[in-house]
Amino acid sequence: MVTVEPHRGTHLGQLQHLVNRHLAVVLPGWSLPAEVIEGSLGSASEDAPPDPWVARRRTLCAVEDDRLLGAAHVLLYGSAPEVGAAYRGAAELAWLLFRPEADRAAEALVDAARDLVAVWGAKRLYACDTSLPVPVVSGVPESWPHVSAALNRGGFEPAVEGEEVLYVGQLPERGPDAPPLAGLEVRAAIEEPGHRFIAELAGIEVGFLDWAPDLSFGRMLPALAGWAQLSILGVREGWRGRGIGPWLVRSTAPFLRMLGVRRVVVALTQYQEAAGAGSMCRGLGWEPLVRLQQGWSQVAGPTWPPDA
Repeated sequence: MVTVEPHRGTHLGQLQHLVNRHLAVVLPGWSLPAEVIEGSLGSASEDAPPDPWVARRRTLCAVEDDRLLGAAHVLLYGSAPEVGAAYRGAAELAWLLFRPEADRAAEALVDAARDLVAVWGAKRLYACDTSLPVPVVSGVPESWPHVSAALNRGGFEPAVEGEEVLYVGQLPERGPDAPPLAGLEVRAAIEEPGHRFIAELAGIEVGFLDWAPDLSFGRMLPALAGWAQLSILGVREGWRGRGIGPWLVRSTAPFLRMLGVRRVVVALTQYQEAAGAGSMCRGLGWEPLVRLQQGWSQVAGPTWPPDA
């Protein structure tokens, strides 16, 4: 018989295996250490909220005969002004993971999470925006069809046009020394927590990009060593279509190579991909790896909120 109980330390080994089994089919080779997973769960104590946004949190485990079949992490957001309006007083099923054959466990976890946030008095219920404590993975990847199906059965749907795609590939070579426009130069401007580079022409900023050059966060996530994320790339209107974006990426590659970067990941929205960012990524040798459905919220099932 499947039972749902709060996470305990004895679950951690099986929980790590469950998390990394799911993560490996999104970005091969990526994994999370047990201590990072445990730290991300936070404290269930209501007397010490872990951050200004989150008022309460709870990790639920679906167990059968001491075997962990699935787990869910549930958050209740605060009502303070610093909390975004859409999340103020809302709850989130931050992530839901389970063995693909364990549909009963998934149903039990969704029901238990819904009951929990009803007791908490949440005004709205979202799902899988926060996701796992790993960069760029937010939402439900297409490689987790069992999770999408479980959310659908529980009355959740993703946002319309809420899809994101991850492009990955090797760090490109520097490329031609000559810029696409005579006089175009690149300069660095430190922007925490990443690094910003600016393309200038005659003192005018025509483009910029931001790199997050260490997704391992100082080897706290060892499996992500050598990975960087291209966080933002923008070219000013009137200067687009002249090759400034790819040139800026290639011009900053030597800096990343000095930091030990070998691979790159880029997260694009549907709009960005269709507007030309996808073509640019392919031109740099990066290919789409996985698509993620985002913006899940409860739209069917029990009346929400419960006392409505």
